Amino acid sequence: MSARVTVVDLGLGNLGSVMQALVRAGGEPRLSADAVEIGRSARVVLPGVAAFGLGMDRAQRLGLRAALDRALQRHAPVLGICLGMQILFEEGEEDGLRQGLGFLPGRVTRLPAGVQVPHIGWQRLETTAPSPLLTEAAAPWAYFANSYRCEAAADVTQAVADHSGVRIAAVVGRANVHGVQFHPEKSARGGEALLARFLRLPEALP
Repeated sequence: MSARVTVVDLGLGNLGSVMQALVRAGGEPRLSADAVEIGRSARVVLPGVAAFGLGMDRAQRLGLRAALDRALQRHAPVLGICLGMQILFEEGEEDGLRQGLGFLPGRVTRLPAGVQVPHIGWQRLETTAPSPLLTEAAAPWAYFANSYRCEAAADVTQAVADHSGVRIAAVVGRANVHGVQFHPEKSARGGEALLARFLRLPEALP
């Protein structure tokens, strides 16, 4: 039986490719911009391709903080992808200093001097801590397209990538909140395997 998962519709970016990738990984995705439905979801994926400020504007309009609170209280796994990962943090400096959703400790800052911006391309992940999204075998290659990074606390960082000598948080997590800076929907077999592991996490309580 396919794993039920709600994809949050912020109207930003890669929704179609994320939905298709979840189907390939064994999911039964449903797109929603309804806070009540998101709060009742078995699992939640929060994608997005845009600036931090615009992402938070859309999230606040939807009532996403309260919706995710309800989902997490029911032990629903939540996965943020790219911008979706970034707005799970406490604050971001894109579009001026803005408050994030605050589910993970840390802040989102522009990639430093010396790193090509935007940073686009394939990189091999380096596992730094156990993650239910990664295997104990060699960490996968992943496709990145980002101009900002999450300065994540060490206790939530589970894998990093090297951007021209700058190590950035690539996979993060705490309890049922997970995030990936890269695009698993564009990361071939490694990305599909990561999504499949997310879909195998226990779904929310009724």
